[in-house]
Amino acid sequence: MGKGARRRELVALGFALALVVGACGSSASTSNPFGLPAGSGGGASGGGGGGGNGSSLTSGLSSNLDQQTSYKFSWTVFGSSAGTAASPGDSGTFGISGVVINKPTKAMFVNSFGIQYIQIGTQEWMSFDNGSTWNVDTSSTDLTSMLPTKDYTGYFDSNATGFKVAGNETKNGVQCVHYKGDSSISGLYQSIAGVSASFQSDLWVAKDGNYPVSGVYGFTGSSGGQSGSFGYSFDITNVNDNSNQVTAPTNLVAIPS
Repeated sequence: MGKGARRRELVALGFALALVVGACGSSASTSNPFGLPAGSGGGASGGGGGGGNGSSLTSGLSSNLDQQTSYKFSWTVFGSSAGTAASPGDSGTFGISGVVINKPTKAMFVNSFGIQYIQIGTQEWMSFDNGSTWNVDTSSTDLTSMLPTKDYTGYFDSNATGFKVAGNETKNGVQCVHYKGDSSISGLYQSIAGVSASFQSDLWVAKDGNYPVSGVYGFTGSSGGQSGSFGYSFDITNVNDNSNQVTAPTNLVAIPS
């Protein structure tokens, strides 16, 4: 991640921490990717099953993506902070996308902040020029750490009992159960003195396969004359689609020694 992108993320995170400082002292916080409070309910038990039709969300549903033959994904961390005219705010959106093949051979393609990775079995390659040339990746980068399932755990599993069924909807072409976060989650951002915040927490879970399809967890708000937003969203598409392909690159170049 470049210095500019990292700076924008820290600006957004700083605003997030300002919003939740009053809540952190009164509620147990479970660690999640960017320090947002985990909510008062904690994670529900139940592993990878259940969850699809109950009144509350079951934690662990992201593991059900491993049971699908393949899928495409994208996830985004977004944030902005608006300052004064003399000190303008900063903003940024940081996204990662790719393809996961689970069967018959594990393979992944990931585009992370402009750097592309391919992994087939235990072999990995890396491209810094949008796929024009590839190097053998001898660093053995853990591509699973770039999948949306990693951050899903912090935002949704940690707050599972705070998500309630809102109805049945189609999302990304998949029949889903729609969950919305209740006041045990949103209250963390709306009950702090001097803070005006609008919070959104939505999750869509596939009825067939019980895997997460789409979600958003974030807020916009203002405090002390400054406004900002921060959050996380993801989408799973093209599940078990024959168009999902990951192939070994042929245009290899040697890394200068």
